[in-house]
Amino acid sequence: MARTALPSLAAGPAEMLHSGIREIANEALRRPGTIRLDVGQPDFPTPQHIKDAGKRAIDENKTFYTHTQGLLSLREKLVDKLVRVNGITSSPERIACAAGGVGAIAAMLAAVLEPGDEVLLPDPGWPNYRMMLPWLGARPVYYPCPPATGFQPDLDALERLVATRTKVLVLNSPNNPTGAVYPEATVGAIIEIAQRHNLWLLSDECYDQTVLDGTWTSPGHIAPDDPRIATAFTFSKTYAMTGWRLGYLTGSDGLIDTVTKVLESNSSCVSTITQVAAEAALAGPQDCVTEMVNAYRRRRDVVAGILEDAELLIARPSGAFYIMADISSAGLPAREFAFTFLRERGVSVAPGTAFGQEAGDAVRISLASSDADLREGVSRLAEFVHGRT
Repeated sequence: MARTALPSLAAGPAEMLHSGIREIANEALRRPGTIRLDVGQPDFPTPQHIKDAGKRAIDENKTFYTHTQGLLSLREKLVDKLVRVNGITSSPERIACAAGGVGAIAAMLAAVLEPGDEVLLPDPGWPNYRMMLPWLGARPVYYPCPPATGFQPDLDALERLVATRTKVLVLNSPNNPTGAVYPEATVGAIIEIAQRHNLWLLSDECYDQTVLDGTWTSPGHIAPDDPRIATAFTFSKTYAMTGWRLGYLTGSDGLIDTVTKVLESNSSCVSTITQVAAEAALAGPQDCVTEMVNAYRRRRDVVAGILEDAELLIARPSGAFYIMADISSAGLPAREFAFTFLRERGVSVAPGTAFGQEAGDAVRISLASSDADLREGVSRLAEFVHGRT
């Protein structure tokens, strides 16, 4: 299999690309009245008890620096959450808080990568992984998760892509953009590949509590003694806290020590106000999480039904809050399709090419939009595709 990599190790800012998601989102912002099905932004407000805790933090003057890894009281609560939700045993010393899941992932990669290293990324996959690598002097190499298999990883192809400079293998389940959730046997096989080749395994579990069908098993639970497994999480999706900017990473003592040095150099610490609000999220009622997941499941069923009737459904997602639609019969490349659809029908969707080559004939629909917008927007999508065939 051909190995895709950046052509230059010394990539400068001019060689870095914008996110294909943000590109369409920014255009949608310039068009009032657009039905927004592009960005993974929950349409739910942050739960009131979390907002109240943030307000109290300000009134109580909790506006100071904290330990770079985060408040000890927060990390202690995260230890309990990791056991309860993810089956991962950790400790406050083995947790580092960062500015969102993206900050945690970037800090982990910066901690372990050197110029010339290669990182195995899922295709389709979240574009920010690729965007981080140029300023680390590292190369992305993409392993296929084909639509024909419901976007599950091709394990044989994955292993064939491992080379001398391969350093990190990124796993993302529940997956953005596809909503695929990997079976435990697949996760175990990926762990074995990483161990066989002495790779770091970075498990992006930012949608860990947005499982619509079945269950999700974390690599950190399957192989608790593997010091080269790191796991990233966020408060953004689970608690509708995207703007609060808080994620966290758990891993071995040595890794978290280095990650902390990275965070010291670029952010000092996460906002104290946000950390206090996060404690309330963890300690408070969890009904809000259940309500949001139930809403995403209901929306998934509605959208999947519309797409299936229109013969545009690729795979029924089991997690996260996205679904992919087949637009190949429209006869337009995905990016051109997305911008044309936005201009002509007033609906924004993320082009599959923003996520890699495997989704080149697809668009991503965010189920984090309202029920009414999803029904109308996806119906327009079906009409638009079939109007071009």
